Amino acid sequence: MDKYSIAIIGSGPAGYVGAIKAARSGVPTCIIEKSGFGGVCLNTGCIPTKSFVASAKAIRSARRAQEFGFEIDGDIRIDMSALQKRKDRIVDIERKGLERLVRDSGVDIIEGTASFVDAHNLAINNARGERIIFAKNTIIATGSVSASLPLMPFDGAKVFSGEDVLSVDRIPASMVIVGGGYIGCEYAALFATLGTKVTVIEALPRILNNADEEISEILARELKKAGVKVLSGHKIISAETDGPVSVTLEGGTVVSADIALVAVGRKAHTAGLGLENAGVSVEKNGTIEVNNEMMTTAQGIYAVGDVAGEPMLAHVASAECRVAVENALGRHLIMDYSVIPNAIFTIPEIGSIGLTEADARAKGMEVHVGRVLMRSVGISHAAGEISGLAKIVCDSISDAIVGVHIIGERATDLIHEAGLALFQDLSASTLSRMIHAHPTFSETLLEAALDTHGDSIYTAKHRG
Repeated sequence: MDKYSIAIIGSGPAGYVGAIKAARSGVPTCIIEKSGFGGVCLNTGCIPTKSFVASAKAIRSARRAQEFGFEIDGDIRIDMSALQKRKDRIVDIERKGLERLVRDSGVDIIEGTASFVDAHNLAINNARGERIIFAKNTIIATGSVSASLPLMPFDGAKVFSGEDVLSVDRIPASMVIVGGGYIGCEYAALFATLGTKVTVIEALPRILNNADEEISEILARELKKAGVKVLSGHKIISAETDGPVSVTLEGGTVVSADIALVAVGRKAHTAGLGLENAGVSVEKNGTIEVNNEMMTTAQGIYAVGDVAGEPMLAHVASAECRVAVENALGRHLIMDYSVIPNAIFTIPEIGSIGLTEADARAKGMEVHVGRVLMRSVGISHAAGEISGLAKIVCDSISDAIVGVHIIGERATDLIHEAGLALFQDLSASTLSRMIHAHPTFSETLLEAALDTHGDSIYTAKHRG
């Protein structure tokens, strides 16, 4: 029987990061993956969707050729099979690179489906049969799967999950997206750019309901400009998928489309793990119960990433697995969720961190808010990307930055300067004193920080 100090079930952003860290610490480590090394993120999530987004942005730029001073003769035709091949090539390169990196770090990669025999023995099943391995510590990093709707079960032909829709062999003429969260909005922006007529249905009052309200409003406006129809505050009461997809909303409105994408969230993937055999408890919502050290209710068994619940983000999963490995090695770290950046790859992008303005006020905080429009800084006009806003929320008493929200070009990168500011408890005044290079999009953060005290150069002030 093979014996390991640390066994990790799942090879996504949590699993492979943790496995490399464990092996480099000098302990026998294995990672168990049933299919698709790299998990959902690499194979059917983060990386392939961003490949499509990059293609969509290139197509968008080509359509704006005259704006940039050149012409493209003839029609711009989109070859969906070529987009798919590019996506598959990128995923394949990344997968092979990750597998090589993991193996070279000294990790044993075991192919198969893992389940607990007891707290320290794992049964691994694959085409060659079953084997049992011993693990002093096990980290469960099995991720999540798309949540479905009883009215619209996934069939891979008319009703798609976020993973399935990446494999469509043609650009649909029309699509209805059920769910206006970040997944639904990313796909709405993507397919609208490819030429699909998109309708987004969201039961809550607005899309990106957890985002800062101003950011949500701007995105809704930009989606509308791109031809996306957004129906917020609408619930589905019935759906037909025999012919074209037909969705009926409360009030009688009917939305029809060639296909539907259901993006109503994700649920922890725990099926077949045999958690009961190891004494691992599961929460009512299906996620695995963990403490602040990422340990489950069973000594020596940890759970990280989506399977451990919100926030279901790849970068959070990686951080959680680092903590779990440290604790499995006896170092007793606590997972810190205080500063987590969010990146949404819509067109334009969104980056956010910390409290929204509404959340801060709901906590009883007196706040100062600084805003600057993207169009206020010179680089936005030079780059031809003038849509958007940078917004800083700070405590009016301490001047500490408590939230930053950006929508616009490169927002998903810019947000990390804001993240460092929150992580180091910087004040808006301190950030405003840092010289930012000109002309850059980062100047929007400088100006928003200045605007918290009414000092932004690029924000018009009325003479009193």
